[in-house]
Amino acid sequence: MLGKKILAGVFAVIVLLKLAFLLVAPGQWQGATTAFIGHQGAFLVIYLVVLVICGYYIFTSLDLIDVAVVMLFTSILIGLGLMPYSASLLKMVQEIGTVGLGKMWFAWIIWVAIAVAVLYRIFSSHTHRKY
Repeated sequence: MLGKKILAGVFAVIVLLKLAFLLVAPGQWQGATTAFIGHQGAFLVIYLVVLVICGYYIFTSLDLIDVAVVMLFTSILIGLGLMPYSASLLKMVQEIGTVGLGKMWFAWIIWVAIAVAVLYRIFSSHTHRKY
């Protein structure tokens, strides 16, 4: 329980700091983002480590159906936030289509594994709780 509270607290602090930084100094935010993107390999490792830590706490302490509902909520919230940038996103979608999905395979495997596990849990006769 303490681990989940720590992760939730880190999430809340990062969100609030990011939003405050964007409101107070948007130019500096862009500069920091550009600097971070320059170290893509290091950030990939950091993201993977954080993914494993969060994934451990999520999938060992929460029901998979609950996780899926939260992921749906988060996906909708991200989509809502990105709507004003639809023209830029369309360019990105075209680039992904041109380059191919080869750069996204790892994330796709995780998404597919979670989706299949959720469908299995929903349709299997061995449900843990009623939904």
